[in-house]
Amino acid sequence: MSCSKVHRDALMAEQIRRIGPETVRTRAIAALQGGAKPPWNNDHKEIFLASWMVRERLCQELAEPGQNGGRMYVLGVQSAVIPVVKVGSSGKPGNQIREYQIQGRNWGLGLVDGWVSAPVGTRSDACRLESTILHELHVVLNGRVPGGRTFEWFHGHDFERIKTLVQHLDMLLEESLFEAWGANAADPSTNLAETDTVRGRPAGRTR
Repeated sequence: MSCSKVHRDALMAEQIRRIGPETVRTRAIAALQGGAKPPWNNDHKEIFLASWMVRERLCQELAEPGQNGGRMYVLGVQSAVIPVVKVGSSGKPGNQIREYQIQGRNWGLGLVDGWVSAPVGTRSDACRLESTILHELHVVLNGRVPGGRTFEWFHGHDFERIKTLVQHLDMLLEESLFEAWGANAADPSTNLAETDTVRGRPAGRTR
């Protein structure tokens, strides 16, 4: 790590300590909603600072940092119009988040929140879990899977709600079942059992 990067990171950390993390985040969202024009540069200090703060926090709080394998992640980003949530998996979440930071500079998106799981198994395990979660999230949040494809971006949805559903797969599956079959079905227990069988789980399994 270069001396210049160490110095820059120390300055940014001091700014965040002085201003306060929530104020940093609020200012970045306000700048984005106020029409800040990409690509981000030195004139967009609020957006840069919030993005750096989120990435640093996620790296510092990473559960079991020495463990290999795949992890789930949820990123909260803000556009000039609406909040956007990105859900995915990665074997190297720090690098993945860095890539989205760079892309966001050109797309007009600012990173304002995030969460990364502990390892969920191998990279292949994480990919399979990601596929399941994305499908169920689209059913719960959008009532369908757009175009039959499980897109990783959720526009206009709440970061905290999506994070909670990703963290609690049982809750996500339960909500997906009621969305698919209807919460007012005459016999919900029958519908749940039938859907469990379709999804490859024994009917009547207790969650």
